[in-house]
Amino acid sequence: MFPDPRLGVRDLLRELLAGRTEPYARDVEVSTRGPSSRSDETGGRPYVRVVSDGRFRNSRLNGRATVRVIVWHRDDGAAEALAALCEALLLAAHGHGVRGFSPLVGPRPTGDPDTGAPMSYFTVTARLTPLAV
Repeated sequence: MFPDPRLGVRDLLRELLAGRTEPYARDVEVSTRGPSSRSDETGGRPYVRVVSDGRFRNSRLNGRATVRVIVWHRDDGAAEALAALCEALLLAAHGHGVRGFSPLVGPRPTGDPDTGAPMSYFTVTARLTPLAV
C-alpha cells in the first residue's frame, strides 16, 4: 500500500511554511479542501489547497502520485510568489510518506474560475514510501 499523497503533502507544506518570514507566506492555511468563497471567513489570508490527480504504481515498491498545489492570495504577485516558494520547498523535501518530488508544471498564474480571485498552481510528482500491510 501507499499513503494518501494529499495528506502527506499537506502535512509537509504545513511544516515547511510554519514560521516563514516572507510577507506573502505569513498566516498561510494549507488544506486538502478548497477555500470558502467568502473571503471574510479566511480573513483574506493566503490559502493553499493540495489535490491528488492520481496515484500510479510501476512495481510493487515504486508508487507515485501527481499532486497539484493551488494557491489563492490577495493579488497575482503574491499568489505566484507563494506558489514558487511551495514548489521550491517541496522539491527539496521528503517525509510524511513521500520519498521526494519531481517538477511537472508551473507555477502558473491564473484566476479562480468561480470568484476571479488571484490564483496560481503547480504540479509535482510525489514518489511515495510504501507501507507494509
